[in-house]
Amino acid sequence: MIHGTRSTDRRKPIPSPLAAGKEARQRAVRHRFDHVATGFWLGGLVLGTAGCVLGGWLPYHHPVARVISGLWWGIYLGCFGASIGALVGLVTKRSPAPPARGPVDPGKQLGCGLRPRGGV
Repeated sequence: MIHGTRSTDRRKPIPSPLAAGKEARQRAVRHRFDHVATGFWLGGLVLGTAGCVLGGWLPYHHPVARVISGLWWGIYLGCFGASIGALVGLVTKRSPAPPARGPVDPGKQLGCGLRPRGGV
């Protein structure tokens, strides 16, 4: 009988090029400030709290009516604030810088088959 290694006997899996590339990208990724998520939560928290206060101040005489009003306005304005905060965060989000281009060789053709102006 031939004694070969079984797939269950391997101690280390065979590294794939995809896994190696993924690990390299994970190490290269810098943790950045997420403007959209921060705007979402901050807007929801601020306007949700303001809505609860507003709903509690409305002129209802029954305590249950005040609680329901506070919850309604808190949820309503909280959702509105979250959407506005996310939009503000999306607008203020910085786009990544374009890759740097080196000096163009006048004799070298561009990718589209054209030569740069003033070239030979």
